[in-house]
Amino acid sequence: MSAVTVLNNQATAATDAEPALTDGFQLVIDALKLNGIENLYVVPGIPISDLLRMAQGEGLRVISFRHEQNAGNAAAIAGFLTKKPGVCMTVSAPGFLNGLTALANATTNCFPMILISGSSEREIVDLQQGDYEEMDQLAIAKPLCKAAFRVLHAQDIGIAVARAIRAAVSGRPGGVYLDLPAKLFSQVMDAAEGARSLVKVVDAAPAQLPSPDSVARALEVLKGAKRPLIILGKGA
Repeated sequence: MSAVTVLNNQATAATDAEPALTDGFQLVIDALKLNGIENLYVVPGIPISDLLRMAQGEGLRVISFRHEQNAGNAAAIAGFLTKKPGVCMTVSAPGFLNGLTALANATTNCFPMILISGSSEREIVDLQQGDYEEMDQLAIAKPLCKAAFRVLHAQDIGIAVARAIRAAVSGRPGGVYLDLPAKLFSQVMDAAEGARSLVKVVDAAPAQLPSPDSVARALEVLKGAKRPLIILGKGA
């Protein structure tokens, strides 16, 4: 056997031994698909353009709009109609702010919706060093939605998506904000570990039965009413 053949065999063996890898882009897509998300309502742009392109390749339906508020409203209505959170994706800063109007409206109207926006790098924004489209989006979103999360590490993408889904549909439904800094998408980790980090939400909105005492008290009140009026609706 020649020296060249030996070297080639060694190179092949080394290549075969390398573990499969995944990245932030793929983990976001995998987490959404695992939890039954089929449609994305978006206005493409950096840093989510590559994410949307890959999502289409993975079978997700990407529906593009000309304005983020319209995309967010479509996601919110889809959430209301399907009882699963509608997902809107936007770019950072102005795109995020445009989508935030729809997020606030979804929260007020009890529509399950998730707004996912790209954002600037935390280490630059927190020191106000002038990053591109610098804005503390998480702080802005918190007062206007049920919950807001920021993901800094690829291994936390799965749990963040799961928590966002559960928060959006459980109890009184509403809007949830998920902040994904641009650097997160390029983070790489072992594919097997990445798969194990994903979380599938089981029974995201469990039925909450009132206690027998509460039911009995309500019946007593109704018995004493001359013209009882019951108002029922989402969030009641």
